[in-house]
Amino acid sequence: MPHDSASPALSMDADLSAPPERVPGLVETLLCILGYFALQFGFGGLFGALSQLISRQFPQNVPAAPDRLIVVVILTLICSATITIAVLVRRWGARATEGGLSGLGFTPPDGRHIAFATVLGFAAPILGGLLTSWLAGGHDVSQAVSDIADKAHLGMRAALVPIAVVVGPLVEEVLFRGAFLATLRARMGDGGAIAVSAAVFGLVHLPDLDWLWYAVPNLVLVGLFCAWLRVRSRSIWPAFVTHAVNNAMATVGWFMR
Repeated sequence: MPHDSASPALSMDADLSAPPERVPGLVETLLCILGYFALQFGFGGLFGALSQLISRQFPQNVPAAPDRLIVVVILTLICSATITIAVLVRRWGARATEGGLSGLGFTPPDGRHIAFATVLGFAAPILGGLLTSWLAGGHDVSQAVSDIADKAHLGMRAALVPIAVVVGPLVEEVLFRGAFLATLRARMGDGGAIAVSAAVFGLVHLPDLDWLWYAVPNLVLVGLFCAWLRVRSRSIWPAFVTHAVNNAMATVGWFMR
C-alpha cells in the first residue's frame, strides 16, 4: 500500500536532516589539557597544605616528608585523572567508543597491535635514552617524580608504581592520543596530527623535567609511537600499553639505587 512505503522514506529523511553530534573543537580540547594541569596544581596545593597541617598537629605520628609527598602525588593524580577522563568521555558522548577520525578510541584492540605496542614500550626508553644521552652531552636528566621516589621508603615507592604505570599513562593517552589527536586529524591529516601531538606531548612535560630541553625528544619519541599506534589500530589501548611499559621501565630504577 502507498502509505506503507512512505513512512520509511519520511523516517530516513528525518535522520538525514538531523544535525550530526558535535565533537569538541581544537580550542576546547586544548582547554581540557590545560584544565588537567590546572587540576594537578590545585589538588597538589590542597593536599600539600593538608599534609603540612597534619604534620604540625601530629609531628610524632606522620611519615617523613618524602613519604608524605608521595601520598600527595598519588591523591593529586588520582583526583585530576578521574575528573579529566570523566569530562572527556561525557563530552565526546557516543563517539568515545569510536575508533575513527573523531572518536576517543575506547574500542577493543587487536591482539597483534597489543603485542607490537609492548615491543615499542620496551624499545622507547632504550632509543630515547640513547637520544637523550647524546643531546645532553653527559648531563644528568631526571623527572620530578623520580626525584621524589628516590628519597622515599621502599613501600611508598611501590605504592607510587601503579600511579606512574597505569593512572598517568591512561589520562595522558585519553588527552593526547584520544581528544587532541582526533581534533588535529580532522584539520591536518594523520601525518601532521601525529607529529604535532607528539611535539606538544613532549613540551608540556618540560616543567617536570626541570626545563631541560634535551630530555624532550625522548618524550616526543614516545608520543610518536603512541600516536601512530592509535591511528593504525583505531584503538587507544595499544598506545596506552606502549606508554605504560615505557613508564614501567623507568620505575625499575627506583628499586635499584
